[in-house]
Amino acid sequence: MTDSPTIVKARSAADLLAMLPHLANDTLSSGIVIAPFAGKRTPSVLRHPLPRNGTTSELRSIATTLLGMISRLGGCDAVLIAVYADEEFDVALDEHSELAQVLLQRFRSAGFGVLDVLLVARDGWSQFDEGERRELSEIAESPVHIEWDQRAVTRSRHDGTLPATDPRLAAEVALTLIEATHGVRVDSFGNVTPRQAPDPVAAFESALALGAHLLGQEGIATMTRALHSEGDFDRVLTQVFLGPERAAEVWARTLARREAAASANAQPIDLMRGEPWQDPREDDDVADLLSGRRGPRPDLARIDAAIAVLSRTAAHAPMDLRPMILCTLAWLHWSIGLGSCAARLLQMSARIDPDHEMTTIVNAITLAVMLPAWVLERDLTRETAASSGSGARLNRAARRARGR
Repeated sequence: MTDSPTIVKARSAADLLAMLPHLANDTLSSGIVIAPFAGKRTPSVLRHPLPRNGTTSELRSIATTLLGMISRLGGCDAVLIAVYADEEFDVALDEHSELAQVLLQRFRSAGFGVLDVLLVARDGWSQFDEGERRELSEIAESPVHIEWDQRAVTRSRHDGTLPATDPRLAAEVALTLIEATHGVRVDSFGNVTPRQAPDPVAAFESALALGAHLLGQEGIATMTRALHSEGDFDRVLTQVFLGPERAAEVWARTLARREAAASANAQPIDLMRGEPWQDPREDDDVADLLSGRRGPRPDLARIDAAIAVLSRTAAHAPMDLRPMILCTLAWLHWSIGLGSCAARLLQMSARIDPDHEMTTIVNAITLAVMLPAWVLERDLTRETAASSGSGARLNRAARRARGR
């Protein structure tokens, strides 16, 4: 997505394929990619894994799921469909032709124009209705890549990785965390003074305002200490989406739960088992938000800032303290439609701690709800941000498709 209109003209099918990775904010590999169009603009893409066994029943089920998602986008009148396969061209064409046909028929029968149905294989690409292999270099050499870099006004691009770790900064963060654990601060002259933990809501708001690039050892240590439990996870995501006042309320509830858990000789997460994501409770807007069922349209600049701050924090936090930060980062990526990036971060967390419970919970949410409601429930005709366009050939293709 972008914060300002991005107009990049696609004059050929190769140009369209060159455009898709930019819209996805990621490289594209094995899977189904659908770009929804409102007139001649498309803001992003929807991705779905390729079918496992390829039975007609499974193909129809996938097509129905994708149609249902696209149908929730207000103003969408046409789609571009691309199938990315790991196999060689001839094998992929034979294996995925039925899938292409099912998708084409399902979207047309629902009244959508289908601009094209394309195949990108390991060694070539083509339109499914042509079936003649063309060189991948046509896509790689498309002027769209150059136009995008020169004309697109883009937000920070996220790929589900962390920035490089500065070993010296990481060591300073580790030392600061040790001092904080003992409630002291040691200056460069060896003087020891008491250290009081800052309010986590105010600290996170300050970090967002300061910016990740200015976040030093104290700020990173503060972010690390303030994000290690399930209650912290709730608080941070609530703060990003609903603001610091609502986050302060969630934090007060978390502290009450911790006190109750200590009295019951239990863990706070054990008490949360009686509060499933789908059950109504006083802070139902938070439960709905975390499960992706309902929430406000995200402030992309605020999410960018949060991802940048937490990415720098995760890159310099001690390894054993990273999983909860990575889970929070994963959810934030998923919240703006970057499911593959979320998956990379969750895999990173699972490698550090295979038994980390919040990793399992976030993974379950992002698998059960492919995209949160606020990503799908949009009016494309009213969006000027995060948009890209096509040229005259695409307009002709849309009119031709709608007339079929």
